Amino acid sequence: MVEKQSFEDQPDSIENSANTSKSEAAAKRLGLKTQDGTTSFDRQSLLAGVGGWLGIVESITPSLAFVISFSLSKDIVLAVSIAGSLALAFIVLQLIKRKPVTNAIAGAVGIGISAYLPLREGGQPADYFVQGFFTNAIYLLVLTISVLLRWPIIGVLVGLLNGSGSKWRKDKAQLRRFSAVTILWMGLFAARLAVQLPLYFAGQTEALGVARIAMGVPLYAFCIWISWLLLKGVLTTRR
Repeated sequence: MVEKQSFEDQPDSIENSANTSKSEAAAKRLGLKTQDGTTSFDRQSLLAGVGGWLGIVESITPSLAFVISFSLSKDIVLAVSIAGSLALAFIVLQLIKRKPVTNAIAGAVGIGISAYLPLREGGQPADYFVQGFFTNAIYLLVLTISVLLRWPIIGVLVGLLNGSGSKWRKDKAQLRRFSAVTILWMGLFAARLAVQLPLYFAGQTEALGVARIAMGVPLYAFCIWISWLLLKGVLTTRR
């Protein structure tokens, strides 16, 4: 006869499940995969880290459609309509694939903001990309604060991934390493702002769109790869 699980055992089971979920989420953010207590990095994990092929197409297509349609027509309403329609189509696809509803809601809000800013009275075409400035600025601010407080975000993610919690903070070498990788990601968001903001203020909508695409998934994937090289020694230790 199979022994039934007692109520006392259930909290431990729930906690283990929650820890596994956090570990998997941390691995995905770092573009890694975990299996049988080991962490690895390959093309598949990198692809998953940037959202898969669908995520890549979803992140590039609306902006690309906006840039092309506006460059050819100079009609901001048409450009926003085409880009917004494509973005909405991807949201519907997410719902069909049963992705979290919160992602769809966040996407819909983002589409609304991106459409409203250039179409509002006094708006300009380049305003379509303003939302991205705030997103990058927030990420940069959070990462900077984490480094200044000696709680680098990368260290927190690794702690969740390997189950070490905050023990890494007692190791000065690991603290420096995690701070360095976090600063790498700060550089990503800072570079986006440094390149794209001048284009925005100069009204260079097409160039801004190209920069937005070029500094999106490709640069993000590059940072994931560099992060893996810097963290490989820590992450490949069997748990």
